[in-house]
Amino acid sequence: MSNDQPVFDYAASAPWAQVVRAYGGSDELNRAIEEMVADGKRRDECWEAIWDREVRRFERDPEFRDTVKDIYETAGVNLLSVTPWVHDSSLSERVGQRRDLSRWQARFEAADWLQKVTSPREARRVPEDGDVGIVLNTQNVGAAIDGSVDEVDVLYNEGVRIFQLTYNRQNLLATGCNDPSDGGLSTFGRDVVDRINRLGGIVDLSHCGKRTTLDTIEYSEDPVAVTHAGCQTVFDHYRGKSDEEIEALAAVDGYMGIVGLPWFIAPAGERPDLDVFVDHVVHAASILGVENVGIGTDFFPADSLFPDVLLEYYKQHIIELGFDREKVERRTIAAGIDDFVTYEDWPAVRRALEERFTTSEVEGILGENFIDFWERVTDRR
Repeated sequence: MSNDQPVFDYAASAPWAQVVRAYGGSDELNRAIEEMVADGKRRDECWEAIWDREVRRFERDPEFRDTVKDIYETAGVNLLSVTPWVHDSSLSERVGQRRDLSRWQARFEAADWLQKVTSPREARRVPEDGDVGIVLNTQNVGAAIDGSVDEVDVLYNEGVRIFQLTYNRQNLLATGCNDPSDGGLSTFGRDVVDRINRLGGIVDLSHCGKRTTLDTIEYSEDPVAVTHAGCQTVFDHYRGKSDEEIEALAAVDGYMGIVGLPWFIAPAGERPDLDVFVDHVVHAASILGVENVGIGTDFFPADSLFPDVLLEYYKQHIIELGFDREKVERRTIAAGIDDFVTYEDWPAVRRALEERFTTSEVEGILGENFIDFWERVTDRR
């Protein structure tokens, strides 16, 4: 694929390599966290401190910014969707989202090669300019807006373009994928979908329950997306989508990005190869058509550069966010998937796709399909 082609990934966060390089290496990073803990800092405070240091280095150090650009160039990814963090409805999480929006804004202002991307037209221009584009998302609209539809406008005005209705649990809008209830889209949820449609945002159903997914596909005026999920027919996991849901998505010309986290796409205890990941892509394409399928690796927690001393904290954190305790405790975090071990190994994903799809199909899967979908969302405005 030529350099002027868009390569899109729903990646959730900046690569861990940025933090590692800010500290001078993995050993130095882990040692710094251990010293913070010894000084009485909680693990969540350590988490915030290490990301704050990365941003300060990025803002102040041109050489460091160059090393970060090298990470994306090595990965071969030039368009990413990242999450200013908010997953539940606690005040600390809402504050966390504002903090992370500020972090990303600081990065945008510091690097002339890093763009906040807010439209399909801008997305297409990113590879032409040789830049890296960032599409901001929120993974729990219910938590992010705290009961006020008008807060959707605030997020949109700050650059957020992908709006996931729920995380794993039920909120005021709808039901998540790992909630015992399956109540579907609420009246308030319809109001929020209406507002996202009016603004031209993307409605994302990745962590939503089945009833919510089907309700929203039917209700939304615009086509909707599942930006990062697997196919339950290939591996039956609650973070996947059933054929019924994928067929409904196909009926409205929607889009599906396949997630690359190994514990979502293969049984616990197994370390799948990239063929399993591509199996999910192939199955989604068999229903949606290859032109409506893309990549959403969500690779942040699978990266082998994840600090060792924070792994147990992270496991407990995501259990609190609604992931199944038994499944989480059985899984290995930060082991990558096959040859995809750190984010810089992203070209392995491309190579795996090239073994099963034609060149033009791979170009679509790697980026063109997402931008084409985004244009379908915005073309009536």
